[in-house]
Amino acid sequence: MKKSLFSLLAILVVTSLLLAGCGATTEPAATEPAAAQPEATEPEAAQPEPTAAEAEPSLAGTIVLWHSWKESEIPGLNQVIGAFQEQYPDVTFDVLYTPHEDLRGKFETAAATGGGPAVLLGSADWGPAFYDAQLVADISSMASQEFLDTLNPAALAPLQYKDALVGLPHTIKGVVMFRNPTIIPEAPATWDDLVAAAQEATTGDTVGADLEAGFFFSAAHLNGIGGQLMDEDGDPLFNDEKGVEWMNLIKSFQDAGPVEYNNDNDVNLYKAGKAGIVFDGTWNITGFTETLGPENVVIDPWPTYGDGALSGYVQTDNIYLGSNVEGDDQAAAWAFMEFFLSPEAQTMLGSVGHIPAVTGVEVTDPHLQQAAVAFEGGTAFPVIPEMNAYWGPMDTAIPSVLNEGTDPAEALQAAYDAVVASVEEIRGGQ
Repeated sequence: MKKSLFSLLAILVVTSLLLAGCGATTEPAATEPAAAQPEATEPEAAQPEPTAAEAEPSLAGTIVLWHSWKESEIPGLNQVIGAFQEQYPDVTFDVLYTPHEDLRGKFETAAATGGGPAVLLGSADWGPAFYDAQLVADISSMASQEFLDTLNPAALAPLQYKDALVGLPHTIKGVVMFRNPTIIPEAPATWDDLVAAAQEATTGDTVGADLEAGFFFSAAHLNGIGGQLMDEDGDPLFNDEKGVEWMNLIKSFQDAGPVEYNNDNDVNLYKAGKAGIVFDGTWNITGFTETLGPENVVIDPWPTYGDGALSGYVQTDNIYLGSNVEGDDQAAAWAFMEFFLSPEAQTMLGSVGHIPAVTGVEVTDPHLQQAAVAFEGGTAFPVIPEMNAYWGPMDTAIPSVLNEGTDPAEALQAAYDAVVASVEEIRGGQ
């Protein structure tokens, strides 16, 4: 394409110079032609602007894409592929659907033997293992910092693994704060505002808040208020003053109303129109809006707490570049991955229920838009194997503080010791 463009420009310049020369011979008094002619101003002005097709770098090749998307999501995927092919008509697609429960194994088998797709749409927790097995490519040299800066930081973080970038997040989900505006009319700006509004709204069989304290739903509050659950290697960092502050925050959930632990009482109460605020997953948006009506469901940004704010885990679905793809096919696959994360494509995917992983993208569904804004204050969900060491100890520590009056520092110390031992076991088995 570049050679063709340079040839076209050369022809235009030569033609322009010839025309300029012809014009000079027709003038009646051409005693000082060299001085009279301005330097190439007319030929430059006469050159047409390159068209979009001429400016666009050429791409050719075949993109083999594997996915496990639901039937309701397929129109969005097809729309994105169609828009990409409008820009790059010489790129073809070979798309294969595989049920989610079979996709990982199928990909691992194919990629390990030199095959597999150029592009894989898959789960977030697959990335580190795939990279360690050399099944997906490190795309850090392909992705510019300007491009990465457009992505939700909490969504991008789990893909930055061992100094590599093992994929890109294309949609996000996770824990947010739902509010029923008929019970709590205004979004609470601070934790104290939430408690006060919940207490005021509690009457009869209606509660102002019914908050979930389960580890998955409450762990990110630690990061939100300035603490850390673990370091980048998975070793625990929660056994400090911020950890104690986190435990006391969870204990204070009781000031706002009932507290749940890994059950659906809060969800059922909210669906019944009897709870003003709950902390739950974005996967319940459809169920809430269908039951209560869209106008009675709002997702708010997290309220502030001390020097920070409450937070929720952000999880992603990712797009990966297969390690076996090369040449034109690799160039086309990477261009498609970039396009998949463009505002244009993210808006298309929003029409099939995907919450954009790109910040600042507006989608038509107000609840998806609210969730995207709330996720800007979210926390990356750890996808490394060491995360498995935390569930048991934390599911002991949190209820002991909530229900048994255990001192938070003592509960955290016991959890810390258990996590350290479990992390060693996990690493020993790798």
